[in-house]
Amino acid sequence: MDPQAFTGTQLYVATFLYALASGLIPVVNIEIYLLAVATLTKGAPLPILLLVTAGQMIAKYILYLSGRGLIRMPPGRIQGKVQKAKDALESHPRGASSVVLFSAITGLPPFYGMSLAAGALAMPLPRFLLPATFGRLLRFSLVFFAPQLLHLRF
Repeated sequence: MDPQAFTGTQLYVATFLYALASGLIPVVNIEIYLLAVATLTKGAPLPILLLVTAGQMIAKYILYLSGRGLIRMPPGRIQGKVQKAKDALESHPRGASSVVLFSAITGLPPFYGMSLAAGALAMPLPRFLLPATFGRLLRFSLVFFAPQLLHLRF
């Protein structure tokens, strides 16, 4: 299939669904997908970035609710990640939003675990969602525009 033909509605629906899946399944990598989209298509950046962020944040909200015990997720090998994220949040109770923001941008501690830990520690939802959404949007913008920035540099 010609990558240029994959535009418009198909691209936007695929992007949202892939972002949602990648937010719930750690081995599904949204950054590689975004790099491919940025390199191979002529899709408009703003809708793509908003859809990726929305898909990821819906997934992270599901993880947050799972951490609160309101949604039951399948058991997995995430206990270590969750414990590290809990430790990070508990060690910075007044700056927990900053820890969430840093995790959303860098992935350290892993944002998957951070989302579960924020729910488990009953972090107020706005204190989780606002920095998390901003951080994810910033991260995805950097990834999306990386090929263009590298192309300008070399």
